[in-house]
Amino acid sequence: MNEFTAGFNPTLRISSKVVFAALIALGWVLAVLSQSLPEPLRVKMEVLAVLTAALSALAWALDQRDTRLGRWFIISALVGLVLAAHYWLHLPGALAWLSVPVILGATLLGPAAAVGTACGEAALLLLISVWGHGSGTTAEREAISVTLGATFTLLGIFYIMHHSISQTIGYSEAYFERAQVLLEQARNRKAELEQALVDLANANRQLALAGERMATLRTIAEEAQKAKTMFVAKVSHEFRTPLNMIIGLVSLMVETPEMYDVVLPPEMRSDLEVVYRNCVHLAGMINDVLSLTQMEAGRLVLHRERVDLRQLIDNAATAVRPLVEKKGLFLRIELPDGLPQVYCDATRIQQVILNLVSNAARFTMQGGITVQVEHDEQHVVVCVTDTGPGIPPEDLEMIFEPFCQGSRDIWRDKGGTGLGLSISRQFVQLHGGRMWVKSTLGVGSSFLFELPISPPVGHAVRPGHQIMEDWILRERAFRTDQAGVAEGSAKPRLVVCDETGAVYSQLFGYADQVEFVAANDLSRALEALRQCPAHALVLNAATPDTLWSRIEEARAQVPDTPIVGYSVPQPVARAIEAGAVGYLTKPVTRAQLEEAIRKLGKPVRKVLVVDDDPDALRLFTRMLRACDSTLSVATASDGEQALEAIRDAPPDLILLDVIMPKMNGWQVLERLRSEEGVAGMSVLLVSAQDLIEQPPESPLLVAALGEGLSLNRLLRCSVALSELLLAPEDAPGPEHSRTAVALPA
Repeated sequence: MNEFTAGFNPTLRISSKVVFAALIALGWVLAVLSQSLPEPLRVKMEVLAVLTAALSALAWALDQRDTRLGRWFIISALVGLVLAAHYWLHLPGALAWLSVPVILGATLLGPAAAVGTACGEAALLLLISVWGHGSGTTAEREAISVTLGATFTLLGIFYIMHHSISQTIGYSEAYFERAQVLLEQARNRKAELEQALVDLANANRQLALAGERMATLRTIAEEAQKAKTMFVAKVSHEFRTPLNMIIGLVSLMVETPEMYDVVLPPEMRSDLEVVYRNCVHLAGMINDVLSLTQMEAGRLVLHRERVDLRQLIDNAATAVRPLVEKKGLFLRIELPDGLPQVYCDATRIQQVILNLVSNAARFTMQGGITVQVEHDEQHVVVCVTDTGPGIPPEDLEMIFEPFCQGSRDIWRDKGGTGLGLSISRQFVQLHGGRMWVKSTLGVGSSFLFELPISPPVGHAVRPGHQIMEDWILRERAFRTDQAGVAEGSAKPRLVVCDETGAVYSQLFGYADQVEFVAANDLSRALEALRQCPAHALVLNAATPDTLWSRIEEARAQVPDTPIVGYSVPQPVARAIEAGAVGYLTKPVTRAQLEEAIRKLGKPVRKVLVVDDDPDALRLFTRMLRACDSTLSVATASDGEQALEAIRDAPPDLILLDVIMPKMNGWQVLERLRSEEGVAGMSVLLVSAQDLIEQPPESPLLVAALGEGLSLNRLLRCSVALSELLLAPEDAPGPEHSRTAVALPA
């Protein structure tokens, strides 16, 4: 049994208090009935009523002390009262009431008490019948027999009912207990389910938080990557300022020693040449760092064309041969017959070959270097093998990482920044190739890279774009199959009208994937469209207002050609808008300075140099006098001094540094615009920060076609443009040929 069935008794029981109350009521009824009886019988009835009440009170008292004793007493008292009513009062049928104690015994004490009560009554009746009245009358014996028969019959019926009820109660109890178990299990399952739901909700919240954290961490990583790229670019730009000083002064000493009124001894001239050469090398390394940052930022553009790989290898070998001969090494070049031309950026691939060959020459002490080329129908493989010390196995995995030079001291002693291999591999990867290395310690190393001979064949453009009125069939010259496929692969054609000159030079970097036709003004662009149709007309203007007027004019002239408009100003537009005539990026050479003065188109007699660096003032002063010894050069170390010098003696040309304390170059230009009497002066901004290296951007992108665009076409263009604008920046490739018009923007 569980807590719900504990103390439950399946037998039929009633409260003894009900019996006591019934006996008291019976005594009261007997007392009332006695009033209607004759005198002798009335007294007996009253005595019986009092006796009934007294026995009830006594039974109640016993029940308070001992329930079982009290109940047996009341059963016995009832038996005695029934016998008294029969034998003392001679009430007819009184013996029939003997079944009542049996029933009370069953209900008060249980089946065993009922059986005991019935047996006791039977024995008592037999004794009374035999000993109390002899053999008794026939009627009395019949009454006793009937009473006993009825009592035991009632007892049998009660037993059968009790057994059935007990069995039913037992079944019910078992079912109840089973139901309680199932209910408890259901409660446990419900609790487990609720806990599982809570855990699932927590897991979902944790997953959502993890997703948010991942997005945040990704954003942080991207921002860190951008910050690193910007930091490297800014630091590299700042290196240009001292390099400008060193390279400029040393070049003046070597090229124009007469400025110093001395004759340089051969040893000093040789040392200065070493200084100059190392400074140029340092400038080259800075350019490598900038190239690396441009590749990481996705801003490096390849200028691909058909290139003779043999010529690139010969050029690299010519540049490295003096070092190889000085060290007594051999340099072999093994090229196969019928080497096809490779579709690549000649400058970048020659830089890769030169870097690999020069590395081999630097690290090889004996033996030599071998350059081998192999090719199949689709790829060409260049292998540069040396007989140097080799690369440890633990360094092979990270040899192409930036700034990695290996873990051995022999690698560190050879100089360099560790950027050459990293940049070379990225150049090769930009061409769709791969680079790898094989090395054995004490034997040598082999650096290999693989390039595709031809670009993948893209989708053909719409028919008719090559058809012209004066079209004449010209059979192409015989070429290899791969070259023919590459030449025959059509490219999207765009007519670019770039009035500012800021876009076309950047778009031309994608000339291997898109055919561009340049036009300086709209009339020439429209003429180019009349001669040969194009996929789109690209318009670029310095301001959005100008752009919209150009688009309206073009829509009326070429209603069947899509028009795409940008608003990309010139890279130095800010300087020109501020009042300057140009922008020079450090390090500035004497030739660049002479060219800038020549482009002014007017005589220059007085020059003011404004820079917070005294060394820069000294350098530019000497460079200007080297350009023209008749120039009058004045200097100012900050913006206030420059403004005072301008008011006192307005110069013809001002070389103005951008970054200065207190008042920078932009603020000086703003002050000059408000000054009177300075209209004839020309200002050249000079800084280590290169405006041209900043990627061109347009605040808007306008698309137009003929008389207008239908709602259906507007919807499709909106969906396509949204996908393109939200996609990561990438150069248009063969897989994007159908949307190549929009991607270069």
